Amino acid sequence: QPSGFTLLELIIAITILTLITVIIGGAFRLGIRAWEKGEKETGETQRLRVVSGLLSQQLKSVYPYKMKLEDEDEKVVIFKGEADSLLFVTTLTDSSSGGFKWVRYIYKDNALLYKEGLLPDKELMDKIKGKEEVMDSELDEFKFTYFSSEEGEWKDSWDFSKDLPSAVMVKVSYFQPFVVNMPMGFKEEQEDQEDLEDKKDNAAI
Repeated sequence: QPSGFTLLELIIAITILTLITVIIGGAFRLGIRAWEKGEKETGETQRLRVVSGLLSQQLKSVYPYKMKLEDEDEKVVIFKGEADSLLFVTTLTDSSSGGFKWVRYIYKDNALLYKEGLLPDKELMDKIKGKEEVMDSELDEFKFTYFSSEEGEWKDSWDFSKDLPSAVMVKVSYFQPFVVNMPMGFKEEQEDQEDLEDKKDNAAI
């Protein structure tokens, strides 16, 4: 009697083969999704490193540059921060320009915007309102907070004043917030700059 597969055996074999194919296909799709997610997270991490690296370097080189603004009765330090924006002066400039540079960061519509300019500049407050450069357009969250050593607490904003905050905390998307401490002894630097500017004013008179 010739041997062969029965119809039931064929159905069982086809069913098993189908299940194996579905399992292999599902595992393949899961692998592709995990790879795509890993690539996305790697790209986001690289972008974060670029942005946080530049911001950290600039903040570590922050300078308490004083100017007399239109709405102020006396000179104030050019440092103003909100939860979604930050303006300050840094000594981190190109070797060709040197001196001081003001920088401004703005977070709006999931994008981080950036603008900078050289000092001294009497039109500073007008120029910071101009068109900004887009640094990153895919950020779910970007938030600044400022630590006041005098009040001993973190604040959501920092107005023009005679002092700098002791530290700035930056929260970017789902990444761990990072803190940049302000340089120590900034009050002495403020006094040095003010004395120097007063001497220049007196010499001009």
